[in-house]
Amino acid sequence: MKKTGNDNPNEPFKRFSSEFIPLVDGVIRDFYDEKIKSAGYPFMADMYRDIAEYCARQGKRIRPLVLLLSYFGYGGDRDNTGEIIKCAAVLEMMHAFLLIQDDIIDRSEMRRGGRALHLIAADKYSRGSAGGTVGSDIALILADVLFSNSLEIISSARIDPEIKNNFMAIFSRTYEMTAWGQILDSMYSMPGYLREGENPAEDISTLKTAYYTIFYPMLMGYVLTGRTIEEESDRIEAFSLPLGLAFQIRDDILGTFGQVQETGKSADSDIEEGKLTCLIQGVLDSMHDAEREEFLSVFMKRDKSDTDVDFVRRKIIDTGSLDKTRARHTELLEQSTAGLAGLQINDESRDVLMSIISLVGTVQPFIPRAND
Repeated sequence: MKKTGNDNPNEPFKRFSSEFIPLVDGVIRDFYDEKIKSAGYPFMADMYRDIAEYCARQGKRIRPLVLLLSYFGYGGDRDNTGEIIKCAAVLEMMHAFLLIQDDIIDRSEMRRGGRALHLIAADKYSRGSAGGTVGSDIALILADVLFSNSLEIISSARIDPEIKNNFMAIFSRTYEMTAWGQILDSMYSMPGYLREGENPAEDISTLKTAYYTIFYPMLMGYVLTGRTIEEESDRIEAFSLPLGLAFQIRDDILGTFGQVQETGKSADSDIEEGKLTCLIQGVLDSMHDAEREEFLSVFMKRDKSDTDVDFVRRKIIDTGSLDKTRARHTELLEQSTAGLAGLQINDESRDVLMSIISLVGTVQPFIPRAND
């Protein structure tokens, strides 16, 4: 992870990723290889293969990498790296657990460039059942298997019991907080009614993404060094929550104006699902009375036509919501950069975290502006 003279801002994270993603993926692969070998029934082995394939799909692995950056940055024992990587790998498995649920809730067909797990399960196993929801039913239970497998890996990690208890306390908090965020997201998807001045979009992003993606993984890595959270928690929060919100805003922009090769899913899906993103919130905040009702009447349709999707996308641009959301994105990145300066972390990890800020700040140039 040494610097070179011609580094671009993204290089430190790319180098760190290339070093540690194979190790994280290796933990997951080796675990499921053993599960497949020891499966008591053929159907279990087949489903373990499906889980392993789903977890192995290409992704940034941001949460396990943030945990490792925090662990190393706060002076964690490198001789115990193998056991810490088990804890990091579990965050990727839990991410897969949540994505499986998310795809069922959103009726999504694609995830990370492949078919959603509930559709794979439907193709394989629906002929054995007269029920029309067997694919979703099986995928939900496979998510539970992933959760159980995650706990199994944590229990096998050779870590001081008190440190592991501190880790587990944060681990539990992480997924409860994320669940509350998902509930709020579900409550405001296809919103039947929104009062003017009501602004739940950022609350959803904070609960569902900011804590989950940056804050808690950093806190987990920190406590795995043997330190107590009181020493650094406020500084970690000042850095990580703005970055996590910016991460979600970037995802929302790409989820509306991106391309499938960038996001792994259709750019129409967020609009089709009626997701209350910051982009949609910005449109609503700019409208009143009849204009607002007209927009909501289209946005809340369960079966939107291509014309409906284009109408919503154009309103995001024409009302200035896209530009305002971009400005909020920039503001959050500036706050995160200021927070990074306050962290009591080593320079090596600080450089990689700055690289993550740079990557989150990158929004592809094919996104249109209001005057395009």
